[in-house]
Amino acid sequence: MNFDPELHIDDIAGLTATGAPLWAKEEIMTALSSRRLKAGTRINVVSEPENAPVEVARVAEAFAIWRDDTGINIWGEDERGLAYALTELADRARHCIGTDPFAGPMPLAEKPSARIRSIARLFCSEEEDMEWFHDRQGWRDYLTTLATNRFNRFALTLGMGYNYPYHNPWIRDVYFYFPYPFLFDVPGHNVQVRGLPIEERDRNYETLKFIAREAARRGLDFQLALWTQNYDFDDVANANYHIDGIGNDNLSAYCRAAITKLLVEVPEITGLTFRVHVEGGIAEGDYDFWQEAFAGVADAGRPVEIDQHGKGLDHKLIGMARDTGMPITVSPKYLAEHMGLAYHQSSIRNKEYPPEKPRAEWEKLSEGSRKFLRYSYGDLLTKDKDYSVLYRIWAGTQRVLVWGDPELAGGYGRLSMFAGSDGVEWCEPLSFKGRMGTGVPGQRFNYKEQGLAPKRDWEKYAYTYRVWGRGLYNPEGPRDGWMRHLHATCGDAADVCETGLAFASRVLPLVTLTHAPSASNNHYWPEIYSNIGLLGGAGELAVGRDMEGPVRFGNAPTFDSELFATAREWAEKLLAGEAEHRYTPLDVADWLVDLSEGCEKAVMQSRNCADQLLPEARRILIDVEICSGIARFFAERYRAAVWAELFLATKATHLIEPLLDHAKRSVMAWDRIADLSRDIYHDDLTYGPESWLRGSWQQRQAEMRAELQDIEGRRGMRLTKSLALSTEGEAAVAALKARVPVQRTDCVDAPETFTRGKNFTVRYNGSADSAPVLHYRVVDQSQRWCKAPMTAQDKGFAATIPGDYLETPFHLQFFVSLTEAGVPKLAPGLAESLSNQPYYLALQV
Repeated sequence: MNFDPELHIDDIAGLTATGAPLWAKEEIMTALSSRRLKAGTRINVVSEPENAPVEVARVAEAFAIWRDDTGINIWGEDERGLAYALTELADRARHCIGTDPFAGPMPLAEKPSARIRSIARLFCSEEEDMEWFHDRQGWRDYLTTLATNRFNRFALTLGMGYNYPYHNPWIRDVYFYFPYPFLFDVPGHNVQVRGLPIEERDRNYETLKFIAREAARRGLDFQLALWTQNYDFDDVANANYHIDGIGNDNLSAYCRAAITKLLVEVPEITGLTFRVHVEGGIAEGDYDFWQEAFAGVADAGRPVEIDQHGKGLDHKLIGMARDTGMPITVSPKYLAEHMGLAYHQSSIRNKEYPPEKPRAEWEKLSEGSRKFLRYSYGDLLTKDKDYSVLYRIWAGTQRVLVWGDPELAGGYGRLSMFAGSDGVEWCEPLSFKGRMGTGVPGQRFNYKEQGLAPKRDWEKYAYTYRVWGRGLYNPEGPRDGWMRHLHATCGDAADVCETGLAFASRVLPLVTLTHAPSASNNHYWPEIYSNIGLLGGAGELAVGRDMEGPVRFGNAPTFDSELFATAREWAEKLLAGEAEHRYTPLDVADWLVDLSEGCEKAVMQSRNCADQLLPEARRILIDVEICSGIARFFAERYRAAVWAELFLATKATHLIEPLLDHAKRSVMAWDRIADLSRDIYHDDLTYGPESWLRGSWQQRQAEMRAELQDIEGRRGMRLTKSLALSTEGEAAVAALKARVPVQRTDCVDAPETFTRGKNFTVRYNGSADSAPVLHYRVVDQSQRWCKAPMTAQDKGFAATIPGDYLETPFHLQFFVSLTEAGVPKLAPGLAESLSNQPYYLALQV
């Protein structure tokens, strides 16, 4: 006999009768039945919230929940908002501990911060991805997790597995790489995947349709990302499949027809994402192809978003998409192919500015005139833009370890809306697992130890989705939204898991932002770091062509050169007796040590928890401890790098002693990571074929120990001529030892808006040892920063940005640097949580 939860919900016509609210209502029923709970109260859907005891926002996707003597009242501004209210109650029931299934913060009113909150799931490996692709119950659970945690878009991503599809000997696993013939036959075109059974092809298409229906049922926009439109079909000797019947003579017509067929037969698809630079298989400047592709979207006869990936994008392509009458989005990367802190880098790397001429004609935009769009927003954020801007966070930083920091997630919720932007799409951690033909049967979960792998691959990151989605939706959302999951899965270890993971989750984003030897996720993987030598001589292959000057740790650029100095840059200033207004490597090292100590404290406290060995708690605490070691490792590397740069500049061999001391400490930290992970994770974690894209922490130990031997050799054998420090060198070492950390201040007074072409004055209402400096730039990354000394005025200083500079279609960003009583300060600088925006933004009105 079925259990009756005795739930009553008043239906409002057009809201709960169909669509996401109906699904969400069923979720409450299912949650109560599965826990054998009775609702115990009536749930009333109200059409207007006038009597709500809490202020509500009349904006899309907003909702409210409150109790009164009639029961629980829920309100949603629209279908999605109402579904969020219902799934909030279902989620509480699913995690209920006491007798009240809906216990939790009430009254509750929430509204969205980021307008687009998207998750991308990549198919990269036939070996590792086919199982989850066809797992229908897995899809139901996964999409329910996304919708429950306030994501409003899901992007199934095909064809993202390779860069540069021409003359690429690594092209091996091409399943869905050129996706259309793996899904269906296009009438009038004899394009087939050689050896692919028709039954398998048809099954793929039915699964795609199923995913689309289930996403729509939950109120999720379903985005299909078609990253590759062409490759060397006849020059892929190592590929596992070959495609017949396609070539330059019919490519455009075939793709147009395939796009239209797809959109007509899968009406739940709300948008298509295209990689429009040469890595998608179409030479840059080949507008004819994109004219046909975009026409294929319009031919479907309904609104479908055309999302163009930012790299290689120009305004002509945007205009072509606009001419179709379809809604249009441009999607630059948030921070190269990695994840950094939540703010948008104030400056791009010097290497991203356009060269005098591109490397090749077929990449004349992405490596030429539009190169500044490779890894950030470039010149897309004009005041009067008529397209959406969505930032994509690539999975280059953290691919294995679990992530979950409510502060940083909330920072992304606020700052992904920067200067009129619209939100963020996050490529989940297992993106690129088994990439480029490196899939390993049975290793999708990464775990070696039995009992740690959950039932499905994404379930390890259930807390990640929860924190990330809710932080994007409402950065001020109640803690109960993520703690109920930890209490249910980690028992009395819930609090230490939350605290430890919050500290741990800031480590790798901070490292990524401040140590950027390569912007490409094909080369740089800080989570399992391939050593770059402190004195050079190691790491050249892992960096590729993506680093200027000598390849060594202290010369690696940062992803924000306006706010962070490299070890080499700081050493040069120390030797020149000049002040440095930016954060130095030692400031970063201090932050990393603080994060490591926070992790270690949480792990120590967990020893007193009876539930520390529950699978979820154990997975989290292991990863927290590994991140603690990573923080210690990089902190000591940053410190060693400063001494290494001073040594290289002065040739004074006694500077090798502190260099070697910090280098040894960094290797000790890495050895600790290797010991922790050795029996937990597989020895070969594969995210690509090259050595720096696979392996494990213990496999990196040999190269690090080899570097130690080299440094010791330089000390012991006196391979470098021994020189005493010059006067400048002595002063530099003294300044290094006396260094004071950069502090933040917020004594700046400036308008939040400005008028185009009019002067804009910034005031600093505080004291300073000398004139503070105003740093400013319009929100256009193709331009360089300007700076102006501020002049003394009553109770402070002021500087004016001239109106002719502000004769611009862009908004304005600025910050102030100064020294007060010998302490370097930045206004506003980074807060302790590292989740804020370290510069001010003035919007053009």
